[in-house]
Amino acid sequence: MKVLYLFLFLFATTALSCQAQQVTTTNVDGSVTLLKNQDITSNVFIAPNGNVGIGKKNPTDKLEVNGQIHARSVKIDLKKWADYVFVEGYDLVRLREIENYINTHGHLPEVPSTAEVLENGIDVGQINTLLLKKIEELTLHLIEKDHQVEKLQEQYHALQLQLAQIQESLKG
Repeated sequence: MKVLYLFLFLFATTALSCQAQQVTTTNVDGSVTLLKNQDITSNVFIAPNGNVGIGKKNPTDKLEVNGQIHARSVKIDLKKWADYVFVEGYDLVRLREIENYINTHGHLPEVPSTAEVLENGIDVGQINTLLLKKIEELTLHLIEKDHQVEKLQEQYHALQLQLAQIQESLKG
C-alpha cells in the first residue's frame, strides 16, 4: 500500500511537471508507459510484474528512479538493529586490529570498499545499521579509553604525592 501511495505521489508530481506528448501507451512486452516523452528520463513505466520505473524502462525492483529523489522523510523497515554491540560479552575488536585492517585494506572492517560501492551501490537500511554499529563500537572504545585515562590520572597524582613526600623527607 505504501508503494502505491508513493507511486501515485510520484506520478502526480511527474504529471504536473512534464509536458507529455502521450499520456499512456501499452508496450509490446505488456508494460505500460505513462507520460511518454522524447526524453526517456522523464517517462514513467509500469512493468508487467508491477515494478515501476521513472526514467528506467525495465525496472527490476518495485520502484526504480533514474535520477535524484527528494523527500522530506524516508522510512525504512529493518529486521535488526545494531544495539547488540552493548550486550554483555560482545567481542569488541581491539583498536590495534582495526588499525592493521585499515592499513591492509584501506577501509573499516565490514564496511564495503569504494570499488564494491561503485559496482553494487549501497542498501541504505543496511549501511545505516552498519554505521550505527561502528558509532556504538567507537563509543565503547572511548568509554574504555576514558577509564584508562582516569586510572592514569589517579596513578599520576599518587606518584606526585609520593614524590612530594620523598622531596620533603630529603629536606629534613
